[in-house]
Amino acid sequence: MRPILNMRDLLLALLLLAGLLLAATAPAQKVDTVPSLAMPSGADYERLRLLKEGRMTKVYVDMLRIDDSKDSQHFPPEMARLVDITPAGLTRLFTDTILKSRRFEVYDLRSTVTAEQADIVIDAQIIAATQEFKPLEAGMQAAFTGVLLSVQMKDVYTGKYLFGTAVQVEGKTGLVSGDRTVLAPGESPDDPGVRARLAVDYQHALRRAFVLAGQRIESILRPQATILSVDGNDIGIVGGQVQGFQGDDELVVFRPKIAKLGQREVFASTKPVALIHCASIATDTSQCSVVSRVADFQIQEGDFAIITDGSLRKTRWE
Repeated sequence: MRPILNMRDLLLALLLLAGLLLAATAPAQKVDTVPSLAMPSGADYERLRLLKEGRMTKVYVDMLRIDDSKDSQHFPPEMARLVDITPAGLTRLFTDTILKSRRFEVYDLRSTVTAEQADIVIDAQIIAATQEFKPLEAGMQAAFTGVLLSVQMKDVYTGKYLFGTAVQVEGKTGLVSGDRTVLAPGESPDDPGVRARLAVDYQHALRRAFVLAGQRIESILRPQATILSVDGNDIGIVGGQVQGFQGDDELVVFRPKIAKLGQREVFASTKPVALIHCASIATDTSQCSVVSRVADFQIQEGDFAIITDGSLRKTRWE
């Protein structure tokens, strides 16, 4: 007579039963209760319209010509072999740098989108490019290179400058060994071979200035979301890849008070409620879980959320 269960079927049944028992007895994810949470900067009620429109922030980038004041120094001719240092070339390089964050759509002169069709317009200008030499041991010299960049960011809808004033960032090389050109005894900065090496330092400093500017921009234009559903510690949000969220992002959930400011509505205050982790990111929505919550507060549908500084720092910038 044939057995009801063969050995293979019996093992599979036991494994399934063991899995069910483990799932039933597994401890629920621990949620910390904290007295308060830090509220990230950049919360903007008007930019929440992007959630209704189902899209990222559109950023238009333009590089102005290098300032020709007496305190500024143009890049050496050798830089042209490494980077197109025309305004159009620098705009392209700056745009490509910002795109690496994947937090918003970026347009420049190459695109069909004009500044008037964007949400944010960014004007950047290189105001100084400097290189100085400091003596090392045994008659050697080290090059210290800096590129100073001025950045302004304007909201097309409100006309408001989001930095308040122009922000200056400086990309540098030479601060540590291995990150600078070193001249051997007898070598001159005017030697063709040395000039080519020094131009590489300018290139690295320029790219670092663009990265620093991109990070400052990202900290203001950070993705926002609204709470769609609450099921215990499982939270659904309106906000996904289209809005600039990425897997494993963390968000601070907050409850605002909204006030009228002239013809506009703004966040009058923002009260952090909880910290959530979003492992599953879809096109327009995300599934998240509560990491910690502020004592005496519960997440509610209709609350808002904004990405944390820690998640922004994990963005890949090269």
